[in-house]
Amino acid sequence: MTNESAIPAQLDRPERMWERAVVLVLIAVTRTARPGFRLSDRELSCSHSNGGWNLALRQEGKALFYGQDVDCSETTYGGDKPVDLLVNAPEWLPVDRLREMNDSGELGYLYWWEEGRWGRAPYPGYVVDDGLVASCDGYAGIFDDRSLADSFADAGYRDRSAAERFIARVGAGTVNESAVKDLMGSAREPAPVPRESRLPSALEWAARLGVAERLEAGRAR
Repeated sequence: MTNESAIPAQLDRPERMWERAVVLVLIAVTRTARPGFRLSDRELSCSHSNGGWNLALRQEGKALFYGQDVDCSETTYGGDKPVDLLVNAPEWLPVDRLREMNDSGELGYLYWWEEGRWGRAPYPGYVVDDGLVASCDGYAGIFDDRSLADSFADAGYRDRSAAERFIARVGAGTVNESAVKDLMGSAREPAPVPRESRLPSALEWAARLGVAERLEAGRAR
């Protein structure tokens, strides 16, 4: 991610990023037994060998997106000490936790959403890359729809119509067994573990993420 003032404008609205992130989780869960995601209190975290990212939705239309790529976050390794990413940060952020991460070199970037736009702390001139893009390596689908389509293909789901159907079910909050099986049935490449064995986990994650189809009076809608 280059050091340009327009960087926050390159991030989508947090609700759209969250929806894409949910799709990424479910893609990963249908393919592997260790997807590398964690969910707690409307905060979704993704970790991998080279870093990771966190997307959190807060009340009153607020959100934060933060993380680190351990090789590319010049905010962490470019100077004598980590860049203070909490400069100008709003009071509603979990400041104590983020301050600890920042001071210990565990935070490469921090963006906050309020009043309809993304903001961040100012960067020193030597910062060319804050690691945002690299921290999402393999999960760039969180940024835009084209990258999300690539995420399906990378997981072996190369049927575009099946991918579009699944995205629609996530958006409508109606993911169920048939929707997951429809996606799995479109796979053109084998997975590290049998996809069918991942069905219960995929449905559990869909429920936890709030996109599972609800039942009314014991029957599906």
